[in-house]
Amino acid sequence: MGLRLWALTLLMLAELASAEGQPRIAIIIDDLGYSSRHGQAIVDLPAAVTCAVIPFSPHGQRLARRASQAGKEVIVHMPMAAKQHEKLDRGGLTADMSEQELLTQVRKSLSQLPEARGLNNHMGSELTEQRQAMGWLMKELKAHQLFFVDSRTSGRSVAQRQAMQVGLANAGRDIFLDNDRSLVRINEQFNKLIKLARQRGHAIAIGHPYPETVHYLQQVLPLLKQAGIRVVPVSELLSTPVMNTASTQASDHGET
Repeated sequence: MGLRLWALTLLMLAELASAEGQPRIAIIIDDLGYSSRHGQAIVDLPAAVTCAVIPFSPHGQRLARRASQAGKEVIVHMPMAAKQHEKLDRGGLTADMSEQELLTQVRKSLSQLPEARGLNNHMGSELTEQRQAMGWLMKELKAHQLFFVDSRTSGRSVAQRQAMQVGLANAGRDIFLDNDRSLVRINEQFNKLIKLARQRGHAIAIGHPYPETVHYLQQVLPLLKQAGIRVVPVSELLSTPVMNTASTQASDHGET
């Protein structure tokens, strides 16, 4: 990344450093478990990023243990059916499942990652629009004392609404950091995250273990403390289980 781009980021941070209050951001890194090296790079990041691990992935269990030992929060990155009919990872949830079939898959996935404190959806633009399926899922998560984060791959998702109805703590993604993996675009998205957090006190981003994302975060995360920005586990930004009638933000790009 060139000096000019870093200067833009630093300018944003310098502006925020003088602002009142201390905005909080959560950064969820999805799709962990298929690359040991890239996953370990996320575990080693110098901030409280949240590690979303795909169950049954080759390195998922080991990375979840390492993340937990490193003080990182772990959540299950649960594969769910997409409108584009993309191939699901093992144990994925589909729209044609019965209640028992869906709950069996969820329980198997949770047993894979005992370190997990919550769950978010991997893809899911189709399934998160299904009220009944989301109701089944939220009741099960509540039984396990877990929380839910909607990745918001669909602007018509009812997942958070169903979570509220069963009294489950929940949150929703605000920004995708790296749908475009260029460092310029990642920087732009990160600045949007900071701006939103400054406006309302908190914001949630989702990224991936891409080399570009890792490199960017390695450089920027150490700057946030001096800027008065706190990186917190996503569990610190959950909504209380009261019905929220606000509409969800439409997907920025595709599935995550």
